[in-house]
Amino acid sequence: MRSAALLFFLSALFACPLFGQSFQQISTGAGYQRQSFINLAAGTEKQVLNTAWDIAFTVYGQQDAGIFINESAGSSMGQPQAAVELYDAQTTDFSAQPNPDSLRDFRLFNRERNWFYGAFNERRDTTKPTDYGWGTYNFATNRVVGSAVYVIRLRNGQFRKIKIESLAGTIYTFRYANLDGSDERTLTLNKADHPGRVLAYFSFATHSFVPNVEPVGGFDLLYCRYTTPQFDSINNVTLQYMVTGILHGQGVQTAKVVGVNPQTAAFSDYQHLLRSELDIIGHDWKTFTGAGWTVPTDRVYFVKTADNRVWKIQFLDFEGAATGNAVFEKTDLGLISDVEAPQASGLQVLTYPNPVRERLTVALNVPPAWAHEAQLEVTDLQGRLVSSARVALQEGFQAFELNAADWASGMYVLRLRWSEREVLLSKVFKN
Repeated sequence: MRSAALLFFLSALFACPLFGQSFQQISTGAGYQRQSFINLAAGTEKQVLNTAWDIAFTVYGQQDAGIFINESAGSSMGQPQAAVELYDAQTTDFSAQPNPDSLRDFRLFNRERNWFYGAFNERRDTTKPTDYGWGTYNFATNRVVGSAVYVIRLRNGQFRKIKIESLAGTIYTFRYANLDGSDERTLTLNKADHPGRVLAYFSFATHSFVPNVEPVGGFDLLYCRYTTPQFDSINNVTLQYMVTGILHGQGVQTAKVVGVNPQTAAFSDYQHLLRSELDIIGHDWKTFTGAGWTVPTDRVYFVKTADNRVWKIQFLDFEGAATGNAVFEKTDLGLISDVEAPQASGLQVLTYPNPVRERLTVALNVPPAWAHEAQLEVTDLQGRLVSSARVALQEGFQAFELNAADWASGMYVLRLRWSEREVLLSKVFKN
């Protein structure tokens, strides 16, 4: 039975603004040695060493065939450390022995535009949707058949040649070897073995896939080092530079607003600016002045996560290579939905505790229009039903309890359903 103290506590919370401001510190570590996967709702980050993986394959859907190079590289004593580099070998013959010295003009980079195409896809003919760069979809066999050969320079200076042989259904097949053909290996990757992930990460050092790079429940932002084109006005040429910045997670959109007072900027005024490119936040939220780093005070970002929750973010601090730390203020603006916008209708939602361990309390402040029977449901990120309860919504404050003891660790989505309507209420985390 719910205690009177808990009900009083929850009722008191609804007397205050529901979506408050908070601060979150993120870090790549000293010398930018790590990648940080950030979850805004949980206020958490998962750090992974830059050196943990070399290439990664998309595994989130049936039609994706993207393959990425790990561009992250730290610095030491102010000097950049070696990065993983990818080159087009200019051949389709895997038995040929490429000469790395002749490939300097054929280096390939991730474009940081989406999680569908990576550096291995850069050869593709953009006018042909069946062309994935490393291979072409064959309608007769229902598979992507590889043709391109690539050369990879590892962080230790060693070279490998690699060819993605095919993607058949959910199974990637690829082979790699030393440039002279020795130590050849053929491996497979099944997308189905990586549920809830965007990428599967591979290391040539261990000849295996690296588990648990992405956090359970996914990520909203990725704070890391990557290369991006920058215009050199002195030499009138565009070059690839290593930068420290923030990329979006899968399904995330961001509106970048400059020249405003972040405290008074309203999402409704800038919702039309939402973009899905991965580098909308990017790297220019801080500036190096020669004496140190400064963070502009006239810009704000509205981030809509994959579950339709909107966050207002303003960066406050960046400490550079000394710590890799950055700090931003975030404001939870609530969920938006094409079907229903609960906050706009006056419905307030609080889940407690979140993250949850044993029992989850769902507290609602119900407006008159929402007073009816509904189904309170909890699903995982794959849409599988975890918990369901019939509830009679009544005007005013109401609280329900759900047993979460048997839920696996991860992220869950809380919904209300009735008739043909569906309302997304909250994202819940289980420890």
